[in-house]
Amino acid sequence: MMTRRTGCSPSPCEPRGACKSYRSYESYGSYLIDWRFEMSGRRQLVGFIVIVVVAALLMPACLWGQDPVPTKDEIAKMQAAAPEKPRVPPAKAHKLLVFSRSWGYKHTARPFGAKAIEVMGKKTGAYEPVLIEEDDSLFEPQNLKQFDAVVLNNTNEEIFLPENFDKLPAEEQAKAKQRDEMLRKSFADYVRNGGGLAVIHAGVASFRTWPEFGEIMGARFENHPWGAGSTVVLKIEEPDHPLTAAFKEPYFIVTDEIYQLAAPYSRDNLRVLITVDPVKSKTTPEQKKLIRRQDNDFAMTYIKTYGKGRVFYNALGHQHELFWNPIVLQHDLDGLQFVLGDLNADATPSAKITKK
Repeated sequence: MMTRRTGCSPSPCEPRGACKSYRSYESYGSYLIDWRFEMSGRRQLVGFIVIVVVAALLMPACLWGQDPVPTKDEIAKMQAAAPEKPRVPPAKAHKLLVFSRSWGYKHTARPFGAKAIEVMGKKTGAYEPVLIEEDDSLFEPQNLKQFDAVVLNNTNEEIFLPENFDKLPAEEQAKAKQRDEMLRKSFADYVRNGGGLAVIHAGVASFRTWPEFGEIMGARFENHPWGAGSTVVLKIEEPDHPLTAAFKEPYFIVTDEIYQLAAPYSRDNLRVLITVDPVKSKTTPEQKKLIRRQDNDFAMTYIKTYGKGRVFYNALGHQHELFWNPIVLQHDLDGLQFVLGDLNADATPSAKITKK
């Protein structure tokens, strides 16, 4: 067999004939083909890496475990949609604590809700917003008293405990539990003694192991038969109530994640303002399987009192775009002014109202 020499001599450390630059003409074609495939594979690999890097840069932050934040355009929409002025002039300067901590499932709407509340406060002068997420020290008694009301903005689960509580050593768990109990008592005393509380969407699913929070809220989270992106028809139960003044029609069509509330939910304890109309709303067979309430009473917003404190709950707040919906923002602002003590509204439970 004839060979083609490439000009290489065998290494002194190799036996004669072992020089790898010698190939038969017969095998040389295969070598070129292998080399071309190798180079082609490298190009494909480089191309794949480029695609991955570009995708990573363009991928929404929420897919990396980070909350998306409102863009400049979205903030501009909030500013345009926010009411021009408060429903009633504030009786005094108010400070509003907006708490957005969440464990377990973390709603990506939290930064949007916080920003919308901030925008409304600055635009209308109804309150001075203080936004926090990780720092719970403001719930300590000496710090909490500076605020006229608190907002639980899409909070979830045991938010006064560390997120890694289950992984802590026993000694640290005991300290964390002791602090949790102290903050719970501080918070409950605050509302009972006249502090306001507004709760947005998932906030009702907070403090799941704390019985008194269910009493403060007047309800617990059950599930969401109508999942995120569902369109339903809401009925304005009390069109003449001060807190429903934002709604000019008897019904309001909305797209969101729609909650179903559980005990201690009762109209004996709550003033229900807006509900899902189960007749006008489309419900699929799969959604019907998730419905637990045989009375078809799906409250979306309500108010109540707890001791001397006022409580407002709005179940809307999963979809980001709700935070630049002018009707929703006006309703939220009215609810905030109610818990701050500026907007007077009858909180007599619905079941105890004498119907005209």
